[in-house]
Amino acid sequence: MSTLTDLISKWDSDMRITAEQLADVKMHTRHYFGDDAGLWLFGSRTSDDKRGGDYDFLIETSLKQPDLIIQHKIAMLVMLQMTSSFADEKIDLVVKRKHSGFDMPIYHVAQTEGIKL
Repeated sequence: MSTLTDLISKWDSDMRITAEQLADVKMHTRHYFGDDAGLWLFGSRTSDDKRGGDYDFLIETSLKQPDLIIQHKIAMLVMLQMTSSFADEKIDLVVKRKHSGFDMPIYHVAQTEGIKL
């Protein structure tokens, strides 16, 4: 994960996400997907020049069980919606298993064009 200084620098200059939202999404990612989970913000919220209202996140997890991943994804979405920072906001979570042979183009886009948090 990036250092706090790196994140603040990126947050100040590029990302359309508040410090509170950043803290909330990082905390819930660690809680539901583990301390080693990777987290990226991608899509329109990565730049002041882009428009769009939703928040797109990619989470890369070491969890292996598909049912558990789905349960944790839903639980995380519910918890984020309950926070004051994400109330009434549209959030998209894409979850990728580490070391999986299954690949989708969105994974590559999120990891290369997004901002690792």
